[in-house]
Amino acid sequence: QNTKMKISKGYSLIEMLIVLFIFSMIALISLSFLSSSANSFFQINSKTDNLKQLIVATEVIRDDLVHASDKLARNEFGVKKQIFFISPFLIENGTAIEFVRFSSSDGLGNTGSMFKVKYILENGTLNRYVSNFLNSPYSSNPLALISDVSEIEIQKPLSSSFSSFEPENIPKLLKFNIKIGEVFFKKIFIVSNA
Repeated sequence: QNTKMKISKGYSLIEMLIVLFIFSMIALISLSFLSSSANSFFQINSKTDNLKQLIVATEVIRDDLVHASDKLARNEFGVKKQIFFISPFLIENGTAIEFVRFSSSDGLGNTGSMFKVKYILENGTLNRYVSNFLNSPYSSNPLALISDVSEIEIQKPLSSSFSSFEPENIPKLLKFNIKIGEVFFKKIFIVSNA
């Protein structure tokens, strides 16, 4: 009696369900890892963008303050304003600082050409406005320096209160406190003509 066993050539339903369950667990773990990697990438990319903006803004502000002048700013009607306007309050919207600066590239002698500069916090963006002449209006196209700014404060660490029309009382140092998102950025700048 020669009995042959019947050889089965397939997988049972239970075996298929177990394999499917194992592959779905591997897929879920991989998807979770991929999702956290993507979130990390976007967070790092966002912080890198903020850092790039801070580097550019720091250089622009530094250049403006190094070339600050003791000349009186004027409005578009020629009425003289303060030499150096600094908002005494924490700014969430509005003008933070305004002054006259000279360009080191053109003009006569050491003065170069003069123009007005002002920094305004508008809708969460620190913008730099310039005026080509002392008594012309500011340009309508500002340079956007830093976005996601919730507040800015500018302090004069070495000076007491000063009269705005005396050139010798231009602050020597300015301390910028800028809040970007939940992070504070603090930087001290030297004002050259102080």
